[in-house]
Parts: sequence; structure tokens; C-alpha cells
Amino acid sequence: MAHDRLPHHAPGAQREPRGAGADEVILEHRRLGAWLRVAAVDTTTGLEAVATGPADAPALVERLALAKLRRMLSAR
Repeated sequence: MAHDRLPHHAPGAQREPRGAGADEVILEHRRLGAWLRVAAVDTTTGLEAVATGPADAPALVERLALAKLRRMLSAR
């Protein structure tokens, strides 16, 4: 997973490459106490999918957000 620098207005965000020449997904992490909120945003369409889960399992919450986004994109 690439961790490119993003503008200052996107704290906690990182870019998720989807292959050579493909679009990118931005993952934004926000910790809310014991919970982690991850928003996955497709840079081409602007679609956003959000998943919330335990803060001590960030990879799980990221996978959920990405899976939700993929499902939303395939339904279009």
C-alpha cells in the first residue's frame, strides 16, 4: 500500500493504488475512542464507502471499506 503525501486538508488519509494506470482509492482513517472509521473514496467517481470497527483492527476495517466501495462501483 502506497502512502503518498496528501494535501493538509486530508488528515489521516492515504492512497491505495489499484494497479498500473488504474484509478486510486483514498483511505481516510478517523479514530473515535475505541472505534476506527475508515472512508474509502474512489478518485475517479467520488464515490465513498464507510466502515466502522475496532480501532485495534485497522486492516479489517480497511478491507471492509474497500469491499463496500468495490460493490458500489460494480453496481453502477
